[in-house]
Amino acid sequence: MADDGSVVEAFASLADAEWVDLTHTLEEGIPSVPTHARYGHTLYQSYEYGDPACHYRVSMGEHTGTHMDAPLHFVAEGDAHYDIASVPLDRLVGRAVTIEATDLGPDDRITVDHVTAWEAEHGDIEADDRVLFRFGWDERWGTGESGQAFYEDWPGLSHEAAEYLTDRGVALVGTDAFAIDATRAEEFPAHHELLGSETYILENLANLAALPPVSLLFTFPLKIAEGSGSPIRAVALVD
Repeated sequence: MADDGSVVEAFASLADAEWVDLTHTLEEGIPSVPTHARYGHTLYQSYEYGDPACHYRVSMGEHTGTHMDAPLHFVAEGDAHYDIASVPLDRLVGRAVTIEATDLGPDDRITVDHVTAWEAEHGDIEADDRVLFRFGWDERWGTGESGQAFYEDWPGLSHEAAEYLTDRGVALVGTDAFAIDATRAEEFPAHHELLGSETYILENLANLAALPPVSLLFTFPLKIAEGSGSPIRAVALVD
């Protein structure tokens, strides 16, 4: 175990790093899966009503906004790390690689070649890495009608590329698009491959354009018993 001095030194080494927020703001009217609960923010106490404090009731689905999928979301049976409350903490923080894929068209898929091309330039993806795919889809995010394009023909990850990453033993795979599977991937092959291998999924990420090829990623979900997923606050440290 590291002593107090080495912990302080570790934090000091990050003092000059830049924090990048990868999380969309939760507000009414944000994009939501049509069959999921929409985000709601209802005033319960207000200074204007003469109350001594202010608070709101928040209502939403587990997969609202920037969020994490647990295996329970697509896998009927699992082990000790099956639900979102059981995600090992060491999966939630660590090295992340960001792969640019803004050249993909509507409903296109990331292939193994996309991943190996990144590795040829930047080095091998390692076990326990977090792999983020930037499609530029976060630029379509918005509330109400202005966010409608976020639902339309988003690209995703092919089954072969998902399998390549699970074979590498990565911890998380993320996207700035609506889902990790492309729009018309009806059998959800990437979801099944990743979650079936206990590789957690991040969806609806923001600001991936601000990340270099390698960064330090933090992704903390709510600890929901028997939860299939959870909204997260995702941030990265950039040297």
